[in-house]
Amino acid sequence: MNTKFLALIALLVLLLPCFSEAQNISDLPYPNPVKYLPGPPDSLSMAFANDMHLYFYHKSLRATPRGEQALTDVGYGAGYVANRMEGVFGINIMNVNAPALRDWYLTALNYILQPCGAAKTYYNRQRPFDRFKDPLFSDESAAQLRRQGSYPSAHSSLGWAAALLLSEINPSVQDDLFDSGYEYGQSRLIIGAHWQSDVDAARLMATATFARLHASDEYNQMLTRAQAAYDSITHYNRPTALNQRHPMVRFLPPMPDSTSTQFAHDVTSFYQNKLLRDGERGQQAVADADMSLSGLASAFSPLLGINISEQNTPKLCAVMQTVIAQAGDNCRQLHQGKHRTPPYHRLNEPALTVTTSEHTCSYPSQHATVGWAMALTLIDICPTMQNDILLRGREYGQSRVIAGANWQSDIDAGLLLGGMVYANLVSDPSFLDSLSQAREEYNRVSGIATVVAQPSANGSTGYTLDGRCATSATKGVIVFTNGTKVLQ
Repeated sequence: MNTKFLALIALLVLLLPCFSEAQNISDLPYPNPVKYLPGPPDSLSMAFANDMHLYFYHKSLRATPRGEQALTDVGYGAGYVANRMEGVFGINIMNVNAPALRDWYLTALNYILQPCGAAKTYYNRQRPFDRFKDPLFSDESAAQLRRQGSYPSAHSSLGWAAALLLSEINPSVQDDLFDSGYEYGQSRLIIGAHWQSDVDAARLMATATFARLHASDEYNQMLTRAQAAYDSITHYNRPTALNQRHPMVRFLPPMPDSTSTQFAHDVTSFYQNKLLRDGERGQQAVADADMSLSGLASAFSPLLGINISEQNTPKLCAVMQTVIAQAGDNCRQLHQGKHRTPPYHRLNEPALTVTTSEHTCSYPSQHATVGWAMALTLIDICPTMQNDILLRGREYGQSRVIAGANWQSDIDAGLLLGGMVYANLVSDPSFLDSLSQAREEYNRVSGIATVVAQPSANGSTGYTLDGRCATSATKGVIVFTNGTKVLQ
């Protein structure tokens, strides 16, 4: 028998415990933030100038009640954020006699926080207090913080993750939960431990990893038990009507003032992105203006390796339509009573695609909201392509800056909102059921099949990394003698 083939089989046998338990939450490969986050801003950019301005602004809050709260928020861990959100959530998960609720919370938080350390090491960004040789506004070890990269912020990831998770249990208080989780991250600016861009990136990272959990049957079962435990303890009447299950997310930080460095960054970003219009990226921006089901299908079909259409994938299209409708409704509601002039009107510049009027509120960007919420949903369908899908979802919103239809801060707010919309949707068991059906449909249409890591009738053995076999189009596969294709 071929020596290389024997060596390959031996290697796979050694890796069997890892592969055979791929559906366990602890074994789910999480999205790699290095692949889909934008990275820290260049130190010569207006984005970094905005980081510096916000550092000094938040430093000025230290002698205020908000500064006192920031000192308290130095507390870190599942217990601290549970205590911080107790007044909003109704109970302290760590203190009640509800193992199903506590185990779900601790397991999910632990998973969501895993990618942060690797990203910090990769970027190794200098912290603001260290850059400006300022004292740290807390009793934390400055030496220890210096050894850890600043981007992204672990505290901010923890706070936002807790808000996302708890909103799945009690969506009726989601806005207050998001407000609490958001401010917990902002406290890191007052302390001097993080830049604003560290905190913003942490929220995107937490949302992406939170979304990845929902491809796990184990997680979804734990969530159902946790919801039942909460309902029993608090006598919460879980809504049954669709519009009550998906209340509008109203929380969003205020839009930038036109005299701020954030707005200067917005203007600079407009002209920088305008330079991309004549190339391939500009052509993509034109295509991304189409926010219909067919437009989003065109954007994501190449990554999923199938033709997304109502004829080919009706269950997947139904899920996508739900995401488009919910994200769009949230955006339109937030636009009501507000006005922010789109950049091409404000700057009297031509736009690549004109889909807004002078009187349209551009904050937050609906395209960014829909694109990011869609990406979060689709990594549940095809987790093996999660990094590429997340990057495409973020770039879908970024296309609006290239087109001149939205400011950069509109996009950033849209990404934040998209994550909250997704959390709202997955709090609904009926949406999770639709998601599961869409995943089964995708597996069937794409030729991907779940396999058992045991010998088959003909004596061959199949193993998978993510609970799924690969198709012939998948890169990096092992092909067994019986034709089975498996991810390495």
